[in-house]
Amino acid sequence: MTEIKLGIAGLGTVAHGVLELIRRNNALMRQRSGVSLRVVRVASRRAKPEIDLQGAHFSTDIEDLLTDPNVDMILELIGGDTTALDLIRRGLAANKPVVTANKAILAVHGNELMAGRGRQLLRFEAAVAGAIPIIQGLSGGLAANRLGGLFGIINGTCNYIFGEMQANGTAFDEVLAEAQRLGYAEADPSFDIDGIDAAHKLTILLALGFTGSFDLSAVFVEGIRHVTVADIRFAQELGFKIKHLGIIQNTDAGAEARVHCALVPGDALLANVNGVMNAVQINSDGAGETLFSGPGAGGEATASAVLSDVLALGALMASSNGTGVPSESDQSSEQISDQPAVVSMSNVSCANYLRIPTVDQPGVFAQVTQALSEFSISIDAAIQHEASSNQSAVDIVLLTDDVVEGTMNAALERLQRLDIVAADIVRLRVAPTL
Repeated sequence: MTEIKLGIAGLGTVAHGVLELIRRNNALMRQRSGVSLRVVRVASRRAKPEIDLQGAHFSTDIEDLLTDPNVDMILELIGGDTTALDLIRRGLAANKPVVTANKAILAVHGNELMAGRGRQLLRFEAAVAGAIPIIQGLSGGLAANRLGGLFGIINGTCNYIFGEMQANGTAFDEVLAEAQRLGYAEADPSFDIDGIDAAHKLTILLALGFTGSFDLSAVFVEGIRHVTVADIRFAQELGFKIKHLGIIQNTDAGAEARVHCALVPGDALLANVNGVMNAVQINSDGAGETLFSGPGAGGEATASAVLSDVLALGALMASSNGTGVPSESDQSSEQISDQPAVVSMSNVSCANYLRIPTVDQPGVFAQVTQALSEFSISIDAAIQHEASSNQSAVDIVLLTDDVVEGTMNAALERLQRLDIVAADIVRLRVAPTL
């Protein structure tokens, strides 16, 4: 039996969840893994007397986690960037295994942190999809497979908002306010609703499953602010639901990596993942189609992922030739030579949903289709309802066939300049075949 002594940085929701799961389930974890866990030190900006530290020493100095010889492993659960990044760097430099849930740091600094011994000493299952074991799925269960594509609902806030808009017809601003009241969205929700959070997560998945490199700049990012209840309803009429997706797809030209709203067929698995849940669907050559689904956030859900990393690292430490950390021989320096480059978004091809607010007069539809024909864009489906008496404009909704992004952008500029277009055009992309 190996005892791993933990030092925890932070005392927020996730840290509290970690402490609770250890208190409740340490015997179970010991039985399953042969590793016993004991929290020996907690460092946080302020004490929280209501949280049981289980006999661990408390201090307000993060430095104590690095200097305490009793700390075998560091759990970075403070979030943010500067302090957290410094702690991770120095922990790795001191040959102390580190577990983090910090997706933003990994998306930006992942290449640096995973270089050298970091590949063995740093784990981050909780950084992508809460309780879902997607990173272990990629690096373990699907390690023998070449991946064709990955499609994920990886931000629960956006998924909740779209679900409420669809179920109740509630406007975006109202649903967002309710999400903030329930704690599903921050006071400043831009991180979630502008797609930044999902982009950080997709960067990690892109590196692990496809390119081998963490490159946030390679991911196309678009949020959800422009979607209305009208778009939700029109999508349903066409047989789709709107989801905010992270998409990676291997093509002959390279890997597509994009975060944006997408129309998903109403009978697809991802279309029926609701609330604040996350889900990631992976297509691979050996395993075929697999779906990982579960809570994407929450104290104990995220703590579950953190502790899965702790136990995995603990098992490595137990077999590390008595050094306490994985030996150099345990590390692979082999690089895969054929890992794909990331395709520019301007070269991505997909079908598009267009909602075009137009003046109510004869010949409008013909002008729209004529403008699209100038770019050789064909129409797969169309909706044009009669204008009601209180409407100054009427929506023309089109579903195009596949078109290259750059061409679609040029066509949209042309359409927007038409005199008959009464307001900004809403454009959504159709998800690839799942």
